[in-house]
Amino acid sequence: MNSIFNQLLNVKGVVVETVRIVDSPLRPEPVLEVRVRPCKGMLRCSRCGRRRHGYDQGGGVRRWRHQDFGCWRVELVAMMPRVDCPGCGVVVASVPWAEPGSRFTRDFESECAWLMSDQAKTELNHWVFWASHSRIPEIVELARRIRRRRPDILRTI
Repeated sequence: MNSIFNQLLNVKGVVVETVRIVDSPLRPEPVLEVRVRPCKGMLRCSRCGRRRHGYDQGGGVRRWRHQDFGCWRVELVAMMPRVDCPGCGVVVASVPWAEPGSRFTRDFESECAWLMSDQAKTELNHWVFWASHSRIPEIVELARRIRRRRPDILRTI
């Protein structure tokens, strides 16, 4: 089962640990929660990108909004270890599925950037929280970075 979710997530360097449906009265709809971790090996500093040894297990669990699987909203959940980088200090390690500091996966941000470039804001409502709309300039800049690094991804989406 985990290999199926690895393929659905479309993220390299990730191990799927568990998958469950979380239906809470605190959420408007059930969420497919996918617990993941980076593959074993040296961690990378989230600031400079250099390989570093782990420092500790970090401050707990973090969540990232991912692309929907059919009618299911998906969140990736992971513990965030920290690394000790001589140049940057003790910082959270980078993860292969998201940019440092983002609450969204790269695939979700790419999809949003594409929708924002081609769709009206009202159509985008279904995909992004209103709180995120104030980030439009950041997301447009992300689309530019994606085009420079991976010009094929926006055509694929």
